[in-house]
Amino acid sequence: MKGKKSLKIKRSFIVGLTIYFALLVNACATFKKPVTINEDPIQDRVQIKESNGIRASAALVGDAEARQIFGIDLPQKNIQALWLAIENNTNRPLILLPTAIDPEYYAPLEVAFAYHKAFAADANKELDEHLLKLKFPIRSLILPGSQASGYIFTSWSEQVKAIDVDLVGDDFSQNFTFFAPNPNSDRDQAILERLDTMYSAAQLQNMDSEADLRQALEQLPCCVTKDNDERSAAEPINVVIIGAIDDWITAFIRRGYVYQLLNPRYAFGRSQDISGKKLSRGYTKAQAHTIRIWQTSILFQGKPVWVGQTSTRQGGRFSDVAPSEETLPLDPFVDEARNDITQDLAYSQALMKIGFVKGAGDNQPNTMDASSESTHYMTDGLRVVLLFGDRPASLENIDFFNWERLADYR
Repeated sequence: MKGKKSLKIKRSFIVGLTIYFALLVNACATFKKPVTINEDPIQDRVQIKESNGIRASAALVGDAEARQIFGIDLPQKNIQALWLAIENNTNRPLILLPTAIDPEYYAPLEVAFAYHKAFAADANKELDEHLLKLKFPIRSLILPGSQASGYIFTSWSEQVKAIDVDLVGDDFSQNFTFFAPNPNSDRDQAILERLDTMYSAAQLQNMDSEADLRQALEQLPCCVTKDNDERSAAEPINVVIIGAIDDWITAFIRRGYVYQLLNPRYAFGRSQDISGKKLSRGYTKAQAHTIRIWQTSILFQGKPVWVGQTSTRQGGRFSDVAPSEETLPLDPFVDEARNDITQDLAYSQALMKIGFVKGAGDNQPNTMDASSESTHYMTDGLRVVLLFGDRPASLENIDFFNWERLADYR
């Protein structure tokens, strides 16, 4: 018996040792610098914008392309590379603000450290040097007559990524907004193409006066619906956005919102055109606000008018874990989400004017069937109107429509 027990111990020791060495070998699998780098597929889909003597080019890097270029598996760490180039034909030095592109962007050596291996100092150093060589020089000035290009490491997204490029100089700023498709999926690119052709010129209604705009907004449907049936009323349409998509998308990005597919709600015979939520930063969860947005056939002084529904999942940041697209059950006090998002966007430096109009239900608590598939909410019946522009606006310069006063509804 003693011999058998000793044999079992030896076998266990051998098995354990084998597993240990297998894990050690895997841990020591070292970085191998790519022999060649093929950037042609990326350059084929580069988007280019020019303004005020500045030319900006951008494209997202696909997962397989990232492995071929960087020699590491970026999606494994939820990292996505963006290729960016800036050509400065002005007479002033410029600097890029990478936090506009992604508040949680990764430094090259931070990315490299995530892929360092034990007992591989030389390979780790080679990885460091490789990523530093390919990076966009965010710490350097882009001098007049020069160009800077390279990769910026951002948070991974499977959808179209809205990229906010902010450049500043002496008493100068320039913004470019790109909608860069993920090359691994063409699903969401169709959304952008649909927005461009949503309404014909004959269908658009241009409002020149604030009085006409107010009347049009108050006549819009009060609520979204749970399905494409006007009888299945759900949450109130409580946000109006005025401006080109490049202007207001930039404002949302600056305040930490990201594109996110959400469970569908319907208005104008279709589900939301765009939806998003606040991005969590670090160990602190973001406010649990979500927003669904629809383009309308209304123009105000030539600017597109959009409507939205913003609300919060019941329990907010302390709600049960649910799929990222799920927003029910709903916090019944939907006006709080409306007011919070208004204050939040005021800090975006793109909000030019604020107002309130009727139309989001009666000025009294509204109660609907509170089953798991429907909605229960309370509102003052107002929808906020947010006018965005293409120039920076400080808090003190925000103007107001002389319409409903929020204080009168307290």
